[in-house]
Amino acid sequence: MKLSKLIALSAATALFAACGGSSGANLSTGPGTPPPPPPPANSVTLANQLFSPSTLTVTAGTTVTWVWNDCGGGGGYGTGTCVQHSVVFDDGTSGSPLQDTGTFTRTFSTAGTFSYHCGVHGSAMTGKIVVN
Repeated sequence: MKLSKLIALSAATALFAACGGSSGANLSTGPGTPPPPPPPANSVTLANQLFSPSTLTVTAGTTVTWVWNDCGGGGGYGTGTCVQHSVVFDDGTSGSPLQDTGTFTRTFSTAGTFSYHCGVHGSAMTGKIVVN
């Protein structure tokens, strides 16, 4: 009887070890699901309530993409929360809607400095695009 308990305990230990080990799978998207693609060139990421990079320098004619990546929590089980942000240009030109995921793009045709902020976080979350 002791041998059968030892075998059962060994099997349970092996099973738990197999479930808890690191296999390189991205747990936030599920086992076997490839990680998301890297952000496009000339992009600004919205994460941790920051624009990153806070200043991006590009040449005239460049399209800049803002990528929302400010979701957290949930422990990889799809129950996390995402923080809403928007891109509001200080010169009054149109920006992005309030959203918590997705992307927004704008092509900068003329040279200048284009400052912007988050419509939710105001001066606590700012950035600028410098166009040469």
